[in-house]
Amino acid sequence: MIAKRILPASAALIALAACAGHTPESAESMQQPEPEPAAAAAAAGEPAAEEAATVQADNPLLAEWTGPYGGVPAFDAMELEDLPAALDAAMAEELGEIDAITADPEPATFENTIVPLERAGGALDRVMTYYGIWSSNRSSPEFRAIQAEYAPKLSEHSTRIIQNDALFRRVKAVYEGDEMATLRPDQRRVVELIYDGFARNGATLTGEAKARYAAINERLAELHTAFANNVLADEEGYVTYLTEDQLGGLP
Repeated sequence: MIAKRILPASAALIALAACAGHTPESAESMQQPEPEPAAAAAAAGEPAAEEAATVQADNPLLAEWTGPYGGVPAFDAMELEDLPAALDAAMAEELGEIDAITADPEPATFENTIVPLERAGGALDRVMTYYGIWSSNRSSPEFRAIQAEYAPKLSEHSTRIIQNDALFRRVKAVYEGDEMATLRPDQRRVVELIYDGFARNGATLTGEAKARYAAINERLAELHTAFANNVLADEEGYVTYLTEDQLGGLP
Protein backbone atom coordinates (compact mmCIF):
# COMPACT_ATOMS: atom_id res chain seq x y z
CA MET A 1 0.00 0.00 0.00
CA ILE A 2 1.42 3.30 -1.10
CA ALA A 3 0.59 5.24 2.08
CA LYS A 4 2.87 2.95 4.03
CA ARG A 5 5.86 3.86 1.88
CA ILE A 6 5.08 7.50 1.25
CA LEU A 7 6.25 8.66 4.67
CA PRO A 8 9.76 10.24 4.75
CA ALA A 9 11.56 8.70 1.80
CA SER A 10 14.81 8.39 3.71
CA ALA A 11 17.03 5.40 4.18
CA ALA A 12 15.68 4.86 7.67
CA LEU A 13 12.18 4.50 6.27
CA ILE A 14 13.36 1.98 3.72
CA ALA A 15 14.69 -0.17 6.55
CA LEU A 16 11.42 0.12 8.46
CA ALA A 17 9.30 -0.52 5.40
CA ALA A 18 11.37 -3.60 4.65
CA CYS A 19 10.32 -5.10 7.96
CA ALA A 20 6.75 -3.83 7.89
CA GLY A 21 5.35 -6.74 5.90
CA HIS A 22 2.28 -7.10 3.76
CA THR A 23 -1.06 -5.69 4.86
CA PRO A 24 -4.01 -7.46 3.21
CA GLU A 25 -6.63 -5.06 1.85
CA SER A 26 -9.40 -5.21 4.41
CA ALA A 27 -10.50 -1.59 4.69
CA GLU A 28 -14.06 -1.10 3.52
CA SER A 29 -12.95 1.90 1.50
CA MET A 30 -10.95 -0.40 -0.77
CA GLN A 31 -13.92 -2.70 -1.48
CA GLN A 32 -15.60 -0.50 -4.06
CA PRO A 33 -16.07 -1.76 -7.65
CA GLU A 34 -13.21 -1.26 -10.06
CA PRO A 35 -13.78 1.65 -12.46
CA GLU A 36 -13.61 1.04 -16.18
CA PRO A 37 -10.01 1.83 -17.18
CA ALA A 38 -9.51 4.44 -19.84
CA ALA A 39 -7.69 3.27 -22.94
CA ALA A 40 -4.75 5.57 -22.30
CA ALA A 41 -4.47 4.44 -18.70
CA ALA A 42 -4.47 0.80 -19.67
CA ALA A 43 -1.82 1.35 -22.32
CA ALA A 44 0.42 3.18 -19.86
CA GLY A 45 0.58 0.27 -17.44
CA GLU A 46 0.80 -2.61 -19.91
CA PRO A 47 4.57 -2.80 -20.64
CA ALA A 48 5.61 -2.83 -16.98
CA ALA A 49 2.83 -5.25 -16.08
CA GLU A 50 3.84 -7.66 -18.85
CA GLU A 51 7.49 -7.50 -17.82
CA ALA A 52 6.64 -8.13 -14.17
CA ALA A 53 4.33 -10.99 -15.11
CA THR A 54 7.13 -12.67 -17.05
CA VAL A 55 9.50 -12.48 -14.09
CA GLN A 56 6.77 -13.38 -11.60
CA ALA A 57 6.09 -16.68 -13.33
CA ASP A 58 9.49 -17.96 -12.20
CA ASN A 59 10.21 -15.83 -9.13
CA PRO A 60 8.60 -16.96 -5.85
CA LEU A 61 9.36 -13.63 -4.18
CA LEU A 62 6.83 -11.95 -6.50
CA ALA A 63 4.12 -14.57 -6.19
CA GLU A 64 0.79 -13.77 -4.54
CA TRP A 65 0.63 -15.10 -1.01
CA THR A 66 -1.67 -18.00 -0.18
CA GLY A 67 -2.85 -19.63 3.01
CA PRO A 68 -4.41 -18.23 6.21
CA TYR A 69 -4.60 -14.61 7.38
CA GLY A 70 -5.10 -13.31 3.87
CA GLY A 71 -1.95 -15.10 2.72
CA VAL A 72 1.49 -15.67 4.25
CA PRO A 73 4.99 -15.34 2.74
CA ALA A 74 6.52 -18.39 1.10
CA PHE A 75 9.44 -18.57 3.51
CA ASP A 76 10.39 -22.04 2.30
CA ALA A 77 10.91 -20.68 -1.21
CA MET A 78 13.20 -17.77 -0.28
CA GLU A 79 16.34 -17.75 -2.41
CA LEU A 80 18.68 -14.76 -2.32
CA GLU A 81 19.50 -15.14 -5.99
CA ASP A 82 15.87 -14.24 -6.80
CA LEU A 83 15.94 -10.93 -4.91
CA PRO A 84 17.52 -8.52 -7.44
CA ALA A 85 15.21 -9.56 -10.28
CA ALA A 86 12.20 -9.43 -7.95
CA LEU A 87 13.05 -5.90 -6.80
CA ASP A 88 13.55 -4.69 -10.37
CA ALA A 89 10.29 -6.23 -11.58
CA ALA A 90 8.29 -5.00 -8.57
CA MET A 91 9.52 -1.43 -8.93
CA ALA A 92 8.77 -1.48 -12.65
CA GLU A 93 5.28 -2.82 -11.99
CA GLU A 94 4.53 -0.10 -9.45
CA LEU A 95 5.69 2.64 -11.82
CA GLY A 96 3.38 1.16 -14.45
CA GLU A 97 0.50 1.31 -11.99
CA ILE A 98 1.33 4.95 -11.23
CA ASP A 99 1.49 5.75 -14.96
CA ALA A 100 -1.96 4.23 -15.42
CA ILE A 101 -3.36 6.56 -12.74
CA THR A 102 -1.80 9.69 -14.20
CA ALA A 103 -2.84 8.75 -17.75
CA ASP A 104 -6.53 8.62 -16.82
CA PRO A 105 -8.19 11.46 -18.77
CA GLU A 106 -11.09 11.69 -16.31
CA PRO A 107 -11.03 14.28 -13.50
CA ALA A 108 -9.43 12.95 -10.34
CA THR A 109 -11.77 11.25 -7.87
CA PHE A 110 -11.38 9.05 -4.83
CA GLU A 111 -12.32 6.04 -6.95
CA ASN A 112 -10.00 6.60 -9.93
CA THR A 113 -7.02 8.05 -8.05
CA ILE A 114 -6.89 7.24 -4.34
CA VAL A 115 -8.16 3.65 -4.57
CA PRO A 116 -5.71 2.53 -7.29
CA LEU A 117 -2.92 4.47 -5.59
CA GLU A 118 -3.55 2.53 -2.38
CA ARG A 119 -3.55 -0.72 -4.34
CA ALA A 120 -0.35 0.12 -6.21
CA GLY A 121 2.88 -1.54 -5.19
CA GLY A 122 1.49 -4.83 -3.94
CA ALA A 123 4.32 -6.78 -5.53
CA LEU A 124 6.94 -4.48 -4.03
CA ASP A 125 5.33 -4.81 -0.59
CA ARG A 126 5.67 -8.59 -0.86
CA VAL A 127 9.29 -8.45 -2.00
CA MET A 128 10.20 -5.96 0.72
CA THR A 129 8.90 -8.38 3.33
CA TYR A 130 11.53 -10.91 2.25
CA TYR A 131 14.09 -8.10 1.97
CA GLY A 132 13.41 -7.16 5.58
CA ILE A 133 13.86 -10.76 6.74
CA TRP A 134 17.23 -10.98 5.05
CA SER A 135 18.20 -7.59 6.44
CA SER A 136 17.23 -8.26 10.04
CA ASN A 137 17.56 -12.04 10.49
CA ARG A 138 19.43 -13.66 7.63
CA SER A 139 22.04 -11.10 6.66
CA SER A 140 25.11 -12.35 4.86
CA PRO A 141 27.93 -10.82 2.82
CA GLU A 142 25.99 -11.74 -0.32
CA PHE A 143 22.83 -9.99 0.88
CA ARG A 144 24.76 -6.94 2.05
CA ALA A 145 26.18 -6.54 -1.44
CA ILE A 146 22.64 -6.55 -2.85
CA GLN A 147 21.50 -4.17 -0.11
CA ALA A 148 24.28 -1.70 -0.89
CA GLU A 149 23.27 -1.73 -4.56
CA TYR A 150 19.52 -1.47 -4.07
CA ALA A 151 19.15 0.92 -1.12
CA PRO A 152 19.84 3.94 -3.38
CA LYS A 153 17.60 2.46 -6.09
CA LEU A 154 14.73 2.03 -3.63
CA SER A 155 15.19 5.59 -2.43
CA GLU A 156 15.18 6.86 -6.01
CA HIS A 157 12.07 4.81 -6.73
CA SER A 158 10.21 6.28 -3.76
CA THR A 159 11.27 9.82 -4.64
CA ARG A 160 10.23 9.29 -8.25
CA ILE A 161 6.69 8.54 -7.11
CA ILE A 162 6.55 11.32 -4.53
CA GLN A 163 7.85 13.88 -7.02
CA ASN A 164 5.53 12.79 -9.82
CA ASP A 165 3.84 16.12 -10.55
CA ALA A 166 0.93 14.60 -12.46
CA LEU A 167 0.21 12.17 -9.64
CA PHE A 168 0.40 14.84 -6.95
CA ARG A 169 -1.93 17.10 -8.94
CA ARG A 170 -4.54 14.34 -8.94
CA VAL A 171 -4.11 13.66 -5.23
CA LYS A 172 -4.33 17.39 -4.51
CA ALA A 173 -7.45 17.69 -6.66
CA VAL A 174 -9.19 15.05 -4.55
CA TYR A 175 -7.89 16.56 -1.30
CA GLU A 176 -9.12 20.05 -2.18
CA GLY A 177 -12.20 19.04 -4.18
CA ASP A 178 -15.88 19.05 -3.30
CA GLU A 179 -15.92 15.25 -3.17
CA MET A 180 -14.05 15.27 0.15
CA ALA A 181 -17.19 16.45 1.95
CA THR A 182 -19.12 13.43 0.65
CA LEU A 183 -16.58 10.77 1.65
CA ARG A 184 -16.85 8.62 4.75
CA PRO A 185 -14.52 9.53 7.64
CA ASP A 186 -12.19 6.60 6.92
CA GLN A 187 -11.98 7.55 3.25
CA ARG A 188 -11.21 11.18 4.10
CA ARG A 189 -8.49 10.01 6.46
CA VAL A 190 -6.85 7.98 3.70
CA VAL A 191 -6.85 11.02 1.41
CA GLU A 192 -5.40 13.21 4.17
CA LEU A 193 -2.61 10.75 4.94
CA ILE A 194 -1.64 10.39 1.29
CA TYR A 195 -1.73 14.13 0.64
CA ASP A 196 0.30 14.90 3.77
CA GLY A 197 2.79 12.21 2.83
CA PHE A 198 3.37 13.83 -0.54
CA ALA A 199 3.48 17.39 0.81
CA ARG A 200 5.89 16.58 3.63
CA ASN A 201 8.27 14.71 1.37
CA GLY A 202 9.05 17.21 -1.32
CA ALA A 203 6.09 17.04 -3.69
CA THR A 204 5.62 20.81 -3.46
CA LEU A 205 9.28 21.55 -4.21
CA THR A 206 10.39 22.83 -7.60
CA GLY A 207 13.57 23.09 -9.63
CA GLU A 208 16.86 22.75 -7.78
CA ALA A 209 15.14 22.15 -4.45
CA LYS A 210 13.41 19.06 -5.82
CA ALA A 211 16.65 17.69 -7.28
CA ARG A 212 18.48 18.43 -4.04
CA TYR A 213 15.84 16.59 -2.02
CA ALA A 214 16.20 13.51 -4.23
CA ALA A 215 20.00 13.61 -3.96
CA ILE A 216 19.87 13.89 -0.16
CA ASN A 217 17.54 10.90 0.11
CA GLU A 218 19.71 8.79 -2.14
CA ARG A 219 22.83 9.67 -0.15
CA LEU A 220 21.03 8.93 3.13
CA ALA A 221 20.10 5.52 1.78
CA GLU A 222 23.74 4.78 1.01
CA LEU A 223 24.95 5.99 4.42
CA HIS A 224 22.26 4.17 6.37
CA THR A 225 23.03 0.91 4.61
CA ALA A 226 26.78 1.30 5.15
CA PHE A 227 26.29 2.13 8.83
CA ALA A 228 23.90 -0.77 9.46
CA ASN A 229 26.21 -3.22 7.72
CA ASN A 230 29.24 -1.93 9.64
CA VAL A 231 27.40 -2.43 12.93
CA LEU A 232 26.40 -5.94 11.89
CA ALA A 233 29.94 -6.81 10.84
CA ASP A 234 31.22 -5.54 14.19
CA GLU A 235 28.66 -7.62 16.08
CA GLU A 236 29.71 -10.72 14.18
CA GLY A 237 33.17 -10.31 15.69
CA TYR A 238 32.02 -10.14 19.31
CA VAL A 239 33.93 -12.39 21.70
CA THR A 240 32.94 -13.04 25.32
CA TYR A 241 35.63 -14.27 27.69
CA LEU A 242 34.51 -16.26 30.75
CA THR A 243 36.54 -17.43 33.72
CA GLU A 244 36.23 -20.85 35.32
CA ASP A 245 34.57 -19.24 38.33
CA GLN A 246 31.82 -17.81 36.10
CA LEU A 247 31.16 -21.30 34.79
CA GLY A 248 30.88 -22.82 38.23
CA GLY A 249 27.93 -25.13 38.67
CA LEU A 250 27.49 -25.81 34.97
CA PRO A 251 27.68 -29.46 33.87
